[in-house]
Amino acid sequence: MQLGVSLIVCLGLSANRDSRVDSARYGVSFFMPEDWVVTVRERDEYVVLAKVPQADADQPGAFACEIGLAPEGLEEYKTRIDANAARGRLNGKLVRNEVVRAPGGERLVTVREFQPPELGTWHEVTVRVVANRQMYTFTLNVDDPTHTKLRGVLGDLIDLASFTPPKIDVVRDPIDAERPQPRNRWVHEKDRFVIELPDGWRPVLAPAEVARFFGVGPARGIWSDNVLVLARPIGEAPAPDWEKMAKKLPEDLKREDAGCEVLRCEVVKRGESPTLETIVRTRRGPFSMTVLEHRFRGRRLDIEVKYTIESTRFDDLLPILRKGLETFEELEAPPTGKTNEKAGEKGLSPP
Repeated sequence: MQLGVSLIVCLGLSANRDSRVDSARYGVSFFMPEDWVVTVRERDEYVVLAKVPQADADQPGAFACEIGLAPEGLEEYKTRIDANAARGRLNGKLVRNEVVRAPGGERLVTVREFQPPELGTWHEVTVRVVANRQMYTFTLNVDDPTHTKLRGVLGDLIDLASFTPPKIDVVRDPIDAERPQPRNRWVHEKDRFVIELPDGWRPVLAPAEVARFFGVGPARGIWSDNVLVLARPIGEAPAPDWEKMAKKLPEDLKREDAGCEVLRCEVVKRGESPTLETIVRTRRGPFSMTVLEHRFRGRRLDIEVKYTIESTRFDDLLPILRKGLETFEELEAPPTGKTNEKAGEKGLSPP
C-alpha cells in the first residue's frame, strides 16, 4: 500500500530522496528522519549506518540496518538472547525482549540500557524482522533524552518499510528446472559458474562482499548449514602447488584457531584437475561445526568452495556435498559487452 507524503511526515519521517534507503541488492526500502546522517551504505552485512543528532554534538547516537540469515523462528532468537543475559554474556541491562505481532508479521523487540561513564543512560532498541529467508535487524542506540524524543520512530520506520528478495546475481539453471526431477542447480550470472545444492537449500545474500556465492540449508534453531564460494580470475598467477599447500595449511589453520581439529588435508582428483580437500572441526559459539573445503583451479577462475555443517549432520551429508562439488561447473564467459538474457541458451547443464 502506498502511503502519502503527508502521512510519512506526520510519523516523523521524511520523503526527501536523501533520507530514503532503497536497496535492491539487500532487498529493503524505507524512509529515515531527514536529519540522520548516513555514513555507510551497502557494505558487507550493513544496509545502512547513520549518525543520529543529539543535544551533545560530540556524542551522536547511531542507527543501523543490517541483514543476516533468518533463524527457524524469532522465538528461537529470543530464547538465545535471554539465555545469554542470564549467563552474564550480554552487555548492558536487558530490559525488554519479546516477540510482538505487527501488521507485517512478527517482530523481535529487544531493549538494553547502558551506563557509560559521565554520559548518563543510553538505550539500544533493536527490532528484528524476517523476510525472504533473511533477518533484518534495525538498531537505534541513543541517550535518554533522544530516546524519549524518538520513541516509536523505529516502529514507524519498519511499518513503512518494504521487503523484496535481495539481488544476488544468481538464477536457477533453466535446463535443470525443466527436468522431471530437478537437481537444485544454480547459475552465478556474473562469474559464470554452476553449483548444485542439497535438496531444500537455496542461495541467499552473501554475508561479505568478498564471497561470490552463499547458500543455506533449512534453519535449525538460530543456525543454518551453509556453503560459500570464493572465485578470483586466474590472470597471470602461477599454478598452485597443491601438495606443498596440503603440508602447510594445517599449521596455518591451527595458528588461526588453536582449538580446531584438522581431520583431512590432502590432494584429490576432481575430474582431471587436482583439488585440495580439507575437513576441519571447530566451534562457533555453542555449536560444533565441521567444514568441508575444496580449492581448485578452473579454466578462468581460482575457486574455493566451503561447506560449514553442524557436526551432528556432517557424516550423513558428506556424500551429498561431495556430489555437489564434483558437479561444480565453470561456464564460458559471455562475449564482452553482451549479456546472456536466457542462460539456458548457452547449455548450462548436461542433459
